[in-house]
Amino acid sequence: MFRNYSLLAVRNILRKKFYSAINLAGLSIASAFCILVYLYVKHEQSFDKFHANVSQLYRLEQNDLWQSDEKKKSSLFSFMLKDEQAAVIQHPAILSGELEKVFPEIAQTVRVQQSYQAKVRVGTQSFEEKKNIAYVDKNFFTVFSFPLLRGNPATALAEKNNIVISENVAFKYFGNADPVGRTILLPNDDSTVCIVSAVAKNFPANSSYRFDLLMPRTSTADYAEKMSTGLNTSSDQIIIQLKKGVDAINFEKRLDAFTRKYYESALKEWAAFPGSTIKTDNFHVHIRPFADAHYSAGSGWGHYTDLKNIYQLISLAIVILIIACLNYILLTLTGTVSRSQEVGIRKTIGAERKQLVLQFYIETQMLAFISVVVGLVLAIICLPFFNGLTGSEISIQFFSAGNIILLLGSLAVVLGIIAGVYPALVMSGLKPLNMLRKFSAYRLNPYLSKILVTTQFAVCIILIISTLAINKQIAFINHKYLGFDKEQIITLNNPFNNANDTRLLKERLENFAATDPSIADFSNTYLGYNNTNNYRINDQKTMAEVFDVDYNYFSFFKIPIVKGRNFSRFIPEDSAKIQLAEGQYMKGASATRQAVIVNETLYKMLGSPELNTINASLGGRIIGVCKDYYPDDLTKTISPSLHRIEKWYGSSFSFRIRPNQNMPQVLDRLHASWNKLTGGEPFSYSFLDETVAQNYEAYLRWMKTVTAACILAICIACMGLFGLSGLSTTARVKEIGIRKVLGASVSDLFLLLNRGMLITAFVAFVIAIPIALLLVNAWLQNFAYRITPDWSLFAGAGIISLVTAIIAVSYHTIKTAIANPVNSLRTE
Repeated sequence: MFRNYSLLAVRNILRKKFYSAINLAGLSIASAFCILVYLYVKHEQSFDKFHANVSQLYRLEQNDLWQSDEKKKSSLFSFMLKDEQAAVIQHPAILSGELEKVFPEIAQTVRVQQSYQAKVRVGTQSFEEKKNIAYVDKNFFTVFSFPLLRGNPATALAEKNNIVISENVAFKYFGNADPVGRTILLPNDDSTVCIVSAVAKNFPANSSYRFDLLMPRTSTADYAEKMSTGLNTSSDQIIIQLKKGVDAINFEKRLDAFTRKYYESALKEWAAFPGSTIKTDNFHVHIRPFADAHYSAGSGWGHYTDLKNIYQLISLAIVILIIACLNYILLTLTGTVSRSQEVGIRKTIGAERKQLVLQFYIETQMLAFISVVVGLVLAIICLPFFNGLTGSEISIQFFSAGNIILLLGSLAVVLGIIAGVYPALVMSGLKPLNMLRKFSAYRLNPYLSKILVTTQFAVCIILIISTLAINKQIAFINHKYLGFDKEQIITLNNPFNNANDTRLLKERLENFAATDPSIADFSNTYLGYNNTNNYRINDQKTMAEVFDVDYNYFSFFKIPIVKGRNFSRFIPEDSAKIQLAEGQYMKGASATRQAVIVNETLYKMLGSPELNTINASLGGRIIGVCKDYYPDDLTKTISPSLHRIEKWYGSSFSFRIRPNQNMPQVLDRLHASWNKLTGGEPFSYSFLDETVAQNYEAYLRWMKTVTAACILAICIACMGLFGLSGLSTTARVKEIGIRKVLGASVSDLFLLLNRGMLITAFVAFVIAIPIALLLVNAWLQNFAYRITPDWSLFAGAGIISLVTAIIAVSYHTIKTAIANPVNSLRTE
């Protein structure tokens, strides 16, 4: 029986090649997208699970006391999220040892202090490493399952001057030679000489830690100081390995109780801070499973995945899958005109309904299996593009053949059930007498047809509106003036860590900039680099950003001074320290003890005080007010900020290039001069406008992802409309022939055939607007400065959806309208 049904299914699929191809294409594209989303979700779920003892590993966290009362942002998926606030994962270096002493449940702890930039010298060569350096405890390679290609995991970090390097770095520094035993110089303040003790295999793509250089935690220059300062300095991530069989929930309760007592004196001190809003009862310490840590936005953590993005991707996959299944249902039921006689005859000769259901279902299921196989091929082809969209490093090799087969089988069954069950029930329920009497044919219920098509239209319009809104917001960000000029600025990283070398390099680069005709200006300050200090303003604790700048900071970045004056190198008081008397500063609060320029936001908070006098709230003299600008991205509001002179400050150096210059030639000259002035130190540069754009990289990726999903959904829906139009016009071919004989024009017939589609599109548009508005407003809540969705957004989406729908149905309607009516009436 199954063999016969399978043969019948193949024959029916091949007999209607055109419509089978449309169904196959729609289901295959939807399957490919679902497969890609599945691979992405499984890849994210695999993060950090390759460690042998991952079930015993936990990341130590505490809540942010300074933001504990801050209202969380609303989100469409908030009800699915455990917490949206970033966890504090930096702890005092001394804490790990204390925990090991107090809790016998702890097998061991490991501290990780990351470093974000280091200069490395190997022989006569210099290298600059970024974001891949860490100082860790000596048991790092016994706690974590990062394999070593050379060296002993137990002793690789035993000595203070040991260093473990990755295989990538080993090849970069030493080529094919054995690096173990070779020396590496870290020319920092104490010029550390390190001996390579081991080579680690490159950390896997699904690891939150991706280090290339690892050194003992005790080798940092300030290690003794941090151990002696107790709880006043938080610098280390602490990973706890519990012993087997320990109840993590009970342990967390005891841990929280201990740390509250351990931090008791510090909490009282912080709470007593003038204007402090800290409540000691709000302080809590907890542990998070190490494999789930990358779902929490902890500052300094290696990999972070926003769970909202995962839920949104899954939702998009479901939407696209439903659109493809709706296409199949519509085309199948509308095309029953060619199958109704078959159903009538088979029922007349004794076929039971369950047999007909099984036959039609097998036909759908066979097409579904073919679709998922084609979808897998499409997914593999599109995987590099998908990785670019999501910022992932997914490889099909990460997944076993068994997982892939299970995925394909499950997806095919789901497709078969969603797309095949309802048409099979409807078609098997046809009455044989009605089918055979006068050769009448079954027609799809018009109300059901309209509901399905309207649903498709509405979903596509929602996606179009969402895409337009995201693109408009990103365009708003890219074109909004941030209060400073970011164009034509090249920034070089300072390779030196001491003031003398920095001062000498600054003077040399300043002279070079003055003599090179392509360079318009120079500054040794990097915009956006700041500290945050606590001030007492209007009897309230206020966190203000403090920028250490040079004299031409405001002129270089073209930030206007709206009141008072700019810093001047000819006025010694602008950079000198101020001796404050009693009453000229707030006790227990930060004091600048310098001349400062504040932004408009801070100036208004201070009550617009008189300039050139000591301001007690800041503990400094305000000499000017600059116009507000956005050093951070537009997801945040402008913070109160102040600027002070730091003569030899310079984590980087910035050059403003004149317009219409040959940038490659400018960079070549700058590189050559850099090598001469620094003695061949690493030449690491960036463009400020690109750096600013990186703040929105996640949003840009999401914009591209939604746009791609929208295009897929529209393409699938248009394929369905194309096929549906062909079936509908075929059913009305004789009616059209009669109308043409009676004098109807092509335009009249085109409007007649498409009138129902236009009405359906309008109804779908009305339904889609409030839903799309809700989704767009929820997404825009991520931005402090955002667009306001207006009529142009919805009108544009309506026009796009209408035009694409008309294009999809035009071929069949125009072809039928211009056909010779004699040919259609001859067979009557």
